[in-house]
Amino acid sequence: MKSLLLACAALLAGPAFAPAYADDAALLTPAKPGWPLAHPIATADIPTPPFSLPTERGVKPAYVASLPGLPQGRKMTDDFGRETLKYDGVFIRGSRVENGEVVIPPGGLAYLEDTWGGEVALRGEKVPMLGRDVTYVDYDMSIVVKHDVTIPAGQAVAVGGTVYQYYATVGHEQMANNTLHVKTIAGTDWEWAFGSPVLSAGETGWWGDRFAQLYNQGQAREIKREAITFDWLSGVRMDRMLYATDPLFAGLAGAGDSWKVGGRELRVAAVDETAGTVTLELLADSKVTVTRVLGPVQADRLIEDDTARKALVFEDGDMVAFLSPWPKGFDGGKASLKVYGGAFALGYGADYARDPRFASWPVGCPTGHSFGYMLTNKDEIRLRPGEAYAGPEGYFKVVVDAADGAAVTAWHVEDRDGNRSINLGGPEVANVDLVLGQGRVAGQAILKDIGRAMLTRAYGAEVALQNAAAPEGAPAAAPVSEPPVSEAAVAPAAGLTPALGLACAVLALASGAVGYEVARRGK
Repeated sequence: MKSLLLACAALLAGPAFAPAYADDAALLTPAKPGWPLAHPIATADIPTPPFSLPTERGVKPAYVASLPGLPQGRKMTDDFGRETLKYDGVFIRGSRVENGEVVIPPGGLAYLEDTWGGEVALRGEKVPMLGRDVTYVDYDMSIVVKHDVTIPAGQAVAVGGTVYQYYATVGHEQMANNTLHVKTIAGTDWEWAFGSPVLSAGETGWWGDRFAQLYNQGQAREIKREAITFDWLSGVRMDRMLYATDPLFAGLAGAGDSWKVGGRELRVAAVDETAGTVTLELLADSKVTVTRVLGPVQADRLIEDDTARKALVFEDGDMVAFLSPWPKGFDGGKASLKVYGGAFALGYGADYARDPRFASWPVGCPTGHSFGYMLTNKDEIRLRPGEAYAGPEGYFKVVVDAADGAAVTAWHVEDRDGNRSINLGGPEVANVDLVLGQGRVAGQAILKDIGRAMLTRAYGAEVALQNAAAPEGAPAAAPVSEPPVSEAAVAPAAGLTPALGLACAVLALASGAVGYEVARRGK
């Protein structure tokens, strides 16, 4: 018990971020021997968004599969015809009723561009953004390393944009193996992509004390049923994602070709196919203000390697252009270029410029793909019965219709066109926690955390509805019986815990996701 209390105290204190560690880069394993790290080591710690941990999911949330104005499974393509499915996700966490008002805390309301497959830079991939389509162009990612990290059983910590949860201990007589679940700050579960890290102090022939899953890596110092302590843990953080609204050119361009970008002009000054470079000039009032040489293409390190990718990109204000490496960068003395206007970025924890009530949180894969973006409310939201709160850019609304004491008896969510959900309230509903959508997070990963609670709430609401509508004297439907909460992370001996049983049920969904992603990346 004493060791568990100490572990909990260490968790509350938070893992140590120490940019003074000059050898952090040497701790990490690159993709291939001799290769540099694909991303720089973070030099500053940035707080993660509220409710990033699996232990902070909604309490008995309502579930809404979709609304007409919040598309699910929409096909989006890149310039090469590769398709990715996109889903709108809306989440409410940590809400409560207080003095007759519904309260949603800062960060409790989140919109998620919930992509089923990874989004790849420099491919002209189209991304939905609150009702309009934009082009995903480039990104900035860093690797966060934290030292002396303790994770008590069942608890979780965030390292950059990566979340580690000490999920389970599976015992085998006198031995045991210990499992982590690894997710993004948005809830994307990486188990479908590369499994869950397994550590063990006693089964060293099967497992070890170190793991490396892309740039999610760690070295354990002490592995116990009560807690795991790491010498260090690393995770990626998607610091910035660059988009553009106006495609201006895509094709082969030679010296002298030019394009108007807002009030400026972008011009090709020279093409050196032998050297694999193209020189671009940006002009204002017919005067060259910036010159940039792009190239050469380092095909074996694209698209994840930061240095190789940035060598191809020219960004200046609302203009961005890049030397496209596919199908090839040069042909017939001309360079393959793509030029965009209306460039803008979403920064990690920065204000969302089009609606500063919300902060933006780009989400990244631990090698370099984007996995969408999240927008969360910066300030507390308070709603009295009859009041509504509009999501980012009015894309959806949360509406409280009626409350009675500590219960939200009637509330709903609606899209910007007024299409509304069913009544999500009831006499025993004490919050407006919500999961909306069918994407990688809302329709898959989150089921392992709170799927049982969502099903219990949905069935309970149906029971209450039918009993209320039944003729007087008719037998009532039985109320929902809720099983006790089990401590899955410290399960004794062998066998499946209830949470692991639920995970096995979700595995059928996950297997379909794996097949989809393998096929998509193989195109």
